Amino acid sequence: MGSVGELSQNHFSDYEKVYLQMSRAFKPLMKEHWAVHCVCSINHKPRTASEDTLDTYKALRNAWKRLAVEYPGLTVRPFEFTKHYVALNEAVLEDWARETFFVEGEACADDIVADSEPRELPSFHYLPHASEIVLLSQHWRTDALGCCLLLNRFFELLESGNAESLAMKDISSLSPSLEVAAGASPKEDADIQAYAREHIDAFHAKALNAGGLPFEGDATRPPARTKHHDLTFTISHTQRIVQACKDQRMSVSAAIHVALARTYFSFAKTEEEKEAGYTTVMAVNMRPHLQVPYNEPTHACQTYVVSITPTVPYTSDFPDAARALTYEYRSWYTEKFRRSLCWLFKYHAEKLFAPRATPDPAKGQTADPAPPPLKPPSGVTLSSLGVVERHLERRYGDRVTVERFRFGVSMMTRQTLLYAWTFRGELTLSLDYNEAYYSHQMAVEVLSRAKKNLVEGLKVTLD
Repeated sequence: MGSVGELSQNHFSDYEKVYLQMSRAFKPLMKEHWAVHCVCSINHKPRTASEDTLDTYKALRNAWKRLAVEYPGLTVRPFEFTKHYVALNEAVLEDWARETFFVEGEACADDIVADSEPRELPSFHYLPHASEIVLLSQHWRTDALGCCLLLNRFFELLESGNAESLAMKDISSLSPSLEVAAGASPKEDADIQAYAREHIDAFHAKALNAGGLPFEGDATRPPARTKHHDLTFTISHTQRIVQACKDQRMSVSAAIHVALARTYFSFAKTEEEKEAGYTTVMAVNMRPHLQVPYNEPTHACQTYVVSITPTVPYTSDFPDAARALTYEYRSWYTEKFRRSLCWLFKYHAEKLFAPRATPDPAKGQTADPAPPPLKPPSGVTLSSLGVVERHLERRYGDRVTVERFRFGVSMMTRQTLLYAWTFRGELTLSLDYNEAYYSHQMAVEVLSRAKKNLVEGLKVTLD
């Protein structure tokens, strides 16, 4: 950066290293895996009739700078496994804005996301021709809910239009890692360590054995552009789905989960695959279980999610399976899990990133390193944002309205990720995938089958 500021350093935790390593996995190809993005169509009314596009640009840029003051984690840069934070002053903040705020000419939001390359900082893109904004961030910096909370505060700042200077913050104001925010202890404890080891072993066994969708190409095909396909239900159809779930004592997320399981079974080629059931890695929110104040929106600029691996049996009845999942969503968390987080992610990182052993000729070891798997993982991961308005409002005063919302992540593997959310009363299913492995027609088919299975499983009529 061109301005002088006090440099502070902080190490990535084992939890954060998992996301950091994943984001760097495809850096040699100038691509980033699991980069998060949020796209909003907005209506921003000027304060006076004389204001124009330039004034909107200035207002957006000023709000973006003020957001960084409130959430200094937006200015952190990674170096190896260390976070570097330069204490903010007006000059440092202006340099940061020059690196992160962009006005796009004719580019569309999908191209901005698909063409983005690995970066050290997040970026904010204003598309005046489409009245859209795009927030791009590394997943180690924040998560889906964090993005919503950050944009919620951004729109509040935009609506207020207050350009007064704010008190700059030091490194102590950065949101801590999940382990610290949850109050987990790194001290050696035989019982906690044994629990953590058993939990991670079981997690990896289930995740690795999860079935997947049929993909194009072999194990050597490199990734191309990240893509998405969305299926949105009308307000009236969404209301019928929600009411059917209430009547049958299941959550909407659980019903979608079972519909996705049945979609997987419809693609499975063997009875053995079906009989193994449908297992998915599902992100779950840890924010309600964190210590005060880390469970509050003021700590939106941090990743606070973990994963569970529910299994839906092939022979299960739709309502029974959905109710079982609803119970699992509400009962997975335990105090022992919270206490073990330091060890859980230490072991998790070891399993994910352990270097492959090199044969030692002196010991008679001549075997070549193991070849890549014949069938790389191609499972469908599920994540539900619920009702977006709980975290990101539709309207801010009389000047700012959010008309449309979309969230997603960049996918560089054969795995796909299905996000579900409701915004402005409409349920959306959004499938993120990589076009090197799946065609648009395949994405359309996956969501078409998921919709059919959801409607038939709930026994609702959409006309």
